[in-house]
Amino acid sequence: MDKTDEKILGLIKGNARMSYQEIGDELGMSRVGAKKRIDKLEKAGIIRQYNTYIKRDDEITMLIDIMTTSDGFERVLDYVATRTAFVRQIFTTHKENHIHLVAVSKYPQDLKYLVKMINKDGGEDILEIHCRQIREIIKDVYGGIEYEHRSESDTVTDNRADNGKKGT
Repeated sequence: MDKTDEKILGLIKGNARMSYQEIGDELGMSRVGAKKRIDKLEKAGIIRQYNTYIKRDDEITMLIDIMTTSDGFERVLDYVATRTAFVRQIFTTHKENHIHLVAVSKYPQDLKYLVKMINKDGGEDILEIHCRQIREIIKDVYGGIEYEHRSESDTVTDNRADNGKKGT
C-alpha cells in the first residue's frame, strides 16, 4: 500500500459513496485508475465492506466486555457470534480471553436479556461480564460524526447528574 492508497482510504472513510470519478479528480488520476486502485484494495482485504451509518435516536447502544476462562474463550466467542441478533460488532483484544461486543436495540429489555443469556449460557466459561450503555457518540469517523469541542456548560458530568453529591 502506498501514499495514493492511503489517500483513497482517507477519502472513502468519510464518504463510501464517492464515485470513482470524484476520487480520481481528488487525486489527479483517471476514473479507471481510481477504480483499479480500489479493486486492488478490495482484493487485498484492506477494504472489506461499504456500510451505511443510520442514526436512530430510538436505539440504545451497549458495550459489553466479557472475560472468559482460557478453555472457554472459543465457546463464548462462537456463542456471541452466532446466537445473538442484537450484536453489531465483536472484538477480541490483547487482554487475554477478553471479548468486547457492541449491541444495539430499540428496547432496553432486549439488551438486558442478551446479557442474561450470554451469562447463563456461558456458564463457568465466563469469569466476568461488564456492560455500559452509550449516552452519546462524540466522534465516529466511519459514521460521519466529527468531534466538536464543547464548553463545560454544554456537558453533563457524573457530579451534575447526582446534583453535585459525591458518593451517592
